[in-house]
Amino acid sequence: MRHRITILILLFTGLVSGEAQTQPDSLRSAAIRVYFPFGDATIHPSYKDNSQSLACLDSLFAESVPMPGDSVILVGKASMDGPESYNNALARQRAEALRTYFIRRYPRYADVLSVRSEGEAWDELRATVADDSLLVRDTRRTVIDIIDADTAADRKELRLDDVPGWRDYARTHYPTFRTATVTPIHAFPFLLSDADLAFDEVPCEWPVPELRFLPDRLDAPALTRRPLRPVLGISTNLIYDITYVPGYGMTSIPSFTLEYYPAHTRHFTYGLDLEWPMWKHWDTQRFLQVNNVALWARRYFPARTDRFRGLYLQAGANVARFGVGWDARGWKGEGVGASVGLGHKWLLGRSRLFIDCGLALGVFYAQYDPFVYGNDATQRYYYDYSGDPTLFRERNHRFFWAGPTRLYISIGIDLFNRKSR
Repeated sequence: MRHRITILILLFTGLVSGEAQTQPDSLRSAAIRVYFPFGDATIHPSYKDNSQSLACLDSLFAESVPMPGDSVILVGKASMDGPESYNNALARQRAEALRTYFIRRYPRYADVLSVRSEGEAWDELRATVADDSLLVRDTRRTVIDIIDADTAADRKELRLDDVPGWRDYARTHYPTFRTATVTPIHAFPFLLSDADLAFDEVPCEWPVPELRFLPDRLDAPALTRRPLRPVLGISTNLIYDITYVPGYGMTSIPSFTLEYYPAHTRHFTYGLDLEWPMWKHWDTQRFLQVNNVALWARRYFPARTDRFRGLYLQAGANVARFGVGWDARGWKGEGVGASVGLGHKWLLGRSRLFIDCGLALGVFYAQYDPFVYGNDATQRYYYDYSGDPTLFRERNHRFFWAGPTRLYISIGIDLFNRKSR
């Protein structure tokens, strides 16, 4: 076979130097896919259909040498899970991993390799949706419009998440996009036959899972797990949990946040914050006793149809009672406040856990009285008041604060699950 090709190359030297340098896609051999696990750039021969793909590569390249004008294109790709910058880097790593494997196994082809990264496989996703005749027209048009939109890839991913059932689809079908492909391009494809390349011995094409849309949902037949639509989220503020006051010691502030996810809204949630440190150090006359209750509402951007996450704006109000003492002096009173803040919630993988961070600015108004210890005959705490006892009334002092009112880095978990939203 190789002698036949060599003779024909001599006869058609003009063709090689002219038209054969750029062959149309129709003359390319079918791309061979090597699959990668989520977030991985290591070739695993036993993963998915990789054993067949690698056997197909051996059939094509193990016993052959490249001819003048031949080339091999290696392309790394990634699914749309997570930030685009991370996925672009991962796609490059997959292409390089396949390049290393290829050079080690088929060193004679090292000089004809062309390696590139295509990042997130949006073109393949679009083709899958556009070619599926079972898709409802409106749903298909909506998805394609999102893919074709002139906007950032991360924004497209968020918009696709709002399509009912899309997360089910992604969980089932995105693994088909986590690949690196091998495409051989021959200068004289019309001289090659399937028998010469042993294509009849090793299968090099495999079926793609079916994707089917219904009017109000996307149906992935192989997936039975329904999407998580929680009812409540419970979290604790890690900053409060590790509070330390010099000269006082570890004063972990028990804190509790409850967030309610309404069934018929895509933007708004409502919540409750509780803090109740009750520290008493009688030996040093130091106290940290606070009861704080806050009610708030959040608006998430963009809208959500399953689990609330991402950027949000929060507004709330709180009431508090406090008794704070330090070196036999202290202050006792009550106050009210209001605040607005900005935060972001991240989901931890596919678990129910999440991280919630934010900062709030606002005002707080309190009425209080100072107290002291042991300066009268009783040797006990009493209000620090030196005027006419008959004129005394509680909460003679005022305090007003404007500025930061809350900082939190919380870890939490979503509870329960709705059948529909």
